[in-house]
Amino acid sequence: TSAYQWEGAVDEDGRTPSVWDTFSHSNNNGNGDIACDGYHKYKEDVKLMTELGLESFRFSISWTRLIPSGRGPINPKGLRFYKNLIKELRNHGIEPHVTLYHYDLPQILEDEYGGWIN
Repeated sequence: TSAYQWEGAVDEDGRTPSVWDTFSHSNNNGNGDIACDGYHKYKEDVKLMTELGLESFRFSISWTRLIPSGRGPINPKGLRFYKNLIKELRNHGIEPHVTLYHYDLPQILEDEYGGWIN
């Protein structure tokens, strides 16, 4: 799953806006502010995965949760979340498959450089 579609918690623990936040809040579209609330409910989700017999889980890392300014220092709260998620998955015999980028460019880099255009 993509971080934006699963995590929610868009303005918690240092996460900053991505281009998806900007896009989904335009034209009265639905948004991912809460999404599946995996940021708060990952332990419950992993339990459900175990009950379903899943052997792996693919998820993406939110660039803006891990590196809020788009570049520079790592957000310790974001890093802790991903470490805890991976630990929970492994403790339940579920292999994590991490996607490093799933179209959630930090809005600050879009504003500063025009995104990937520059």
